[in-house]
Amino acid sequence: MARSTDQDNIACIAQPATLPCGRVLPNRLVKASMEEMLSTELQEALYEVWAEGGWGMLITGNVQVSPAHLGTPFDLAVPPRPVPPSSLSFFARWARSTRPTSSRPRPVAVVQLNHPGRQSMRVLCGRSPSSPALAPSAVPLSVAGPLGRLLWGTPRAMTEGDIDQVVDEFVNAARVVREAGWDGVQLHASHGYLLASFLSPKVNRRTDSYGGTARKRLKLLFRIIDGIRAECPQSDGFCVGIKLNCSDFVKGGLTEQDALDNVKWIAEHGGVDFLEISGGSYESPEFMTPDASPKRPSTFAREAFFDSFSQRARWLLSTLSPSTLPSPIPLILLTGGFRTRSGISRALSTSSKQPPAADLAGLARPAAADPFLPLSLLSPSVPASAARAAAYDSLYGVRWLRVLLGWVAVAGPGLDVLWHTMALRQVALRRAAERKRGVEQVQRTGAGEYELCGFWRMAWRTWVRPVVPNWLGGVAAALLFAVLGRGWKWA
Repeated sequence: MARSTDQDNIACIAQPATLPCGRVLPNRLVKASMEEMLSTELQEALYEVWAEGGWGMLITGNVQVSPAHLGTPFDLAVPPRPVPPSSLSFFARWARSTRPTSSRPRPVAVVQLNHPGRQSMRVLCGRSPSSPALAPSAVPLSVAGPLGRLLWGTPRAMTEGDIDQVVDEFVNAARVVREAGWDGVQLHASHGYLLASFLSPKVNRRTDSYGGTARKRLKLLFRIIDGIRAECPQSDGFCVGIKLNCSDFVKGGLTEQDALDNVKWIAEHGGVDFLEISGGSYESPEFMTPDASPKRPSTFAREAFFDSFSQRARWLLSTLSPSTLPSPIPLILLTGGFRTRSGISRALSTSSKQPPAADLAGLARPAAADPFLPLSLLSPSVPASAARAAAYDSLYGVRWLRVLLGWVAVAGPGLDVLWHTMALRQVALRRAAERKRGVEQVQRTGAGEYELCGFWRMAWRTWVRPVVPNWLGGVAAALLFAVLGRGWKWA
């Protein structure tokens, strides 16, 4: 008897994937990176839950390679050498939290390394307000008008000494991550951060060996890859991934053809295990907001935001001769927009005429709403109609703020990101409470166990209620109910 289409979808997603370094993912679902902004205790608690969620790979939120250059005041950073034992101990505990305590297969655990570059604000981000951010050239951000110039200022064009230091910082961070027991790192060369800005013709206006042509703009990234591989060889099973923009979506920025060239040259350079496809920057953040993503009608069927580019990149890699490359061809990880079992399977499946759009499927926001999502997507007992990410409205209750602050380009995406960080905090708080009660195994009560409420209610649940006495919370809730009239009604 022929298997049903839904059984084929499950089999496609559940198929193990082997990275060039030899690491085997138990399935093709990747918990992609997102802002977490949690304390160290809650960070570990969150990853304990994800470890039991059935993911094939876990990629952390960005960890900065320099404490003097943070993207937000809440970012984690790897300290310079000599690394304090307390920092190494934290990264080791965090790595252990990615190991399931049940019989579930262990996901491949990867730390995303980043340097924010010119997207590091002037205050509370590791430097004095008079110390500018770094960039390949002194090109300021075109965001939020006068407010943007006040918050970010004009970056300083990096000297070759600055570049050498950044290379050392990335290599140092990879060394710490490996010693702490992680399986690999991902270099964040997307979303307008430092490595992405070196790839952008709009921001990189250098005329030395780090700019002037598309190939020269890759030099910093290649130096970092080579530095990491000198300490963490691919043959030892340590994986290195790269997050790349398919386009900057700004005039004069990286184009799709530039991005395809980068994919080809990275594969030809070698030493990379997977390439994650993304897009946008602080200057075009609306593209990273789910309800504002510019999809064609045909794209809705495919779900993924960057499906078309990913398929072109996958085809381009398939034309390369493995015998001429210094290492196996990297896998393609496609992130952004996936919501259903069938949509994920379409991106991963192949046909006789064309390669699949991707080898791996990344989910970020859905993993905040339901950390156990893979268990539903991969379960034959869950019908296709129910095998999908939870539906919710992350901007419920704050759209008036978005309209009010519409002139600030990052307002909408920023509120969306903040809601998801609160959803992550909700997951971590529950697990931390279980740990305090002496519960060793992560508890799961079933689908929909985390309340996906409106923005203000989520803020109350995750930030206010955990730190105020119950009686005081009741009084405050009553007063707020009286002021708002109808209270919090979930749409």
